[in-house]
Amino acid sequence: MPALIRDDGASLEYQVVQPAAPSPGRLPFIFQHGMGGDRNQPLGYVKQIERTTLVCMDARGHGDSSDIVEDRCSFDAFADDVVALADELGFEEFIAGGISLGAGTALNAATRYPDRVAGLVLCRPAWLEHRQAERNTAAYELIADLLEQYGTEEALSRLIASEVYSGVASESASAAQSLRHQVTRPKASVNASILRRFPTSAPTSSRDQWASISMPTLIVGHMDDPFHPWDIAKAYADAIPAARLVEVTSKDRDPASFTAEVDATISGFVDGTEWKSA
Repeated sequence: MPALIRDDGASLEYQVVQPAAPSPGRLPFIFQHGMGGDRNQPLGYVKQIERTTLVCMDARGHGDSSDIVEDRCSFDAFADDVVALADELGFEEFIAGGISLGAGTALNAATRYPDRVAGLVLCRPAWLEHRQAERNTAAYELIADLLEQYGTEEALSRLIASEVYSGVASESASAAQSLRHQVTRPKASVNASILRRFPTSAPTSSRDQWASISMPTLIVGHMDDPFHPWDIAKAYADAIPAARLVEVTSKDRDPASFTAEVDATISGFVDGTEWKSA
């Protein structure tokens, strides 16, 4: 798999998927995974794209990329990596998108690099203009503590026995599974700072920045997820002038419908929009 080598020596692995039916003049789509995921997550979300080059990268501290270091554990650094990848691939302009943490990264890139980002996809956004809700930050802090004190097996059993976990599990099976994954994913312990830093920060500092986004924007959200509340998706849709908000079936209610609807919505937006220069 190819890798982007950054100025600090970090190696970031990525994958390029060429379209089945290439169309001249189409902008490429850089689509980033969520916290604790890797490039396989966004690759699995969009299987119906036919006209657009798709690029997915393992962010720092994820997948096969280099482990995180404290001074690069930020939305600014992750967005800078995405733009550096675009430079590496010769993309003057591109569509920026992401899932959860990846959505925050894409939003950061759109506000800081508006001359490079011509379209925006926010799938299941999890951040507003401030730190996440206290329950979320407490859950991630607990996982980071357990990872740093115990091995994976012991950390997982202690997480499952905690009140924090039982409260999440009572609301959403998929959210509980996501918390377990934060413990069991490869190299979770050495990258535990991700769980401390990102939930207590934000992709942008003000909603005024959202209002300045002029490119076509798709926002995908659903109900019944305590870590990706519908209200967050709605807040972005209300603030971004060219935004379109789509509600899909929740993962807990019907996982197959969730997958199919997300795929059709994002693929249709990326393939179907006639992109203009940023």
